[in-house]
Amino acid sequence: MIYFSASKIKALKGFSTLERAQIVAMAARSMPFERKAIANVLKVILLVAMFWILLDVPGIALKIVALLAVGLLYPLVLQPITLTMAVPYIPEAASRFQRSKAFAQDAPDGDGEDGGAD
Repeated sequence: MIYFSASKIKALKGFSTLERAQIVAMAARSMPFERKAIANVLKVILLVAMFWILLDVPGIALKIVALLAVGLLYPLVLQPITLTMAVPYIPEAASRFQRSKAFAQDAPDGDGEDGGAD
């Protein structure tokens, strides 16, 4: 199944948009080399295809507009590859995120005060 949005992934239900992005990034970093390589090759193929199409756009003004459109749209095209390839690693990344979030809440605030103890 291809995921176009992180909000569609069941393991990420209940997380905010920013938290989902962090968890997906953690999952993408924890992918094995072979899986990362496949994802990156697919991304490069799509990018080359998108820019190759720009060669056939007539006129400099239309090429500039098309280049801006491709520049703005390429994250929307490449994000589904990252999401789909990282899905098996998202539950583990979500649990690591929850643990780090709980640890950050329990950690001292570092302001130099020790809670009033002398």
